[in-house]
Amino acid sequence: MKTTPASFLSVVRSTLESASLIALLAKGHAIVLERIACGAGATRWYFCRDAHALEAIAGELSPGSVVSFYFDERIRKVALSPSVRSEIERTSARDGDSVVGVLEDEIHIRVDFPGGPRDLDEFASRVSPGAAVFTGAFPARDNDGIGAVTITLPDADGIVRAHPH
Repeated sequence: MKTTPASFLSVVRSTLESASLIALLAKGHAIVLERIACGAGATRWYFCRDAHALEAIAGELSPGSVVSFYFDERIRKVALSPSVRSEIERTSARDGDSVVGVLEDEIHIRVDFPGGPRDLDEFASRVSPGAAVFTGAFPARDNDGIGAVTITLPDADGIVRAHPH
């Protein structure tokens, strides 16, 4: 776990509070996608089940990241089964890849992007049969305030800047 300067963490908390995430989390969990600023496409994924998890995730976020909270099940938590595998393969064929991940601890999701059956077999070989997985198409930066909330975090100096993500 990386350490975050207290002043930046305070700004992150304030930003998250202004997005009304606590009220949305009271209705259900969120899958969180952090797009790292200047990260050449690097992402981090989190499972946010409640306000306590939100606090832990806040301490993980990086300056300048674009962070999306998905409440609408576009990335679903399901048991890995033959029908789910078929769904993942259809998504991969349609979109070129799909997102599939497993919970590593209370908040971190380890994701993979299988491009076909072989990639999916490799992923599945690392998880127990019937294990809970997170899956869906790679989500957009939606922000309707209900099903999805996307925020841009300020840089460490407190200024929000446009970065390549």
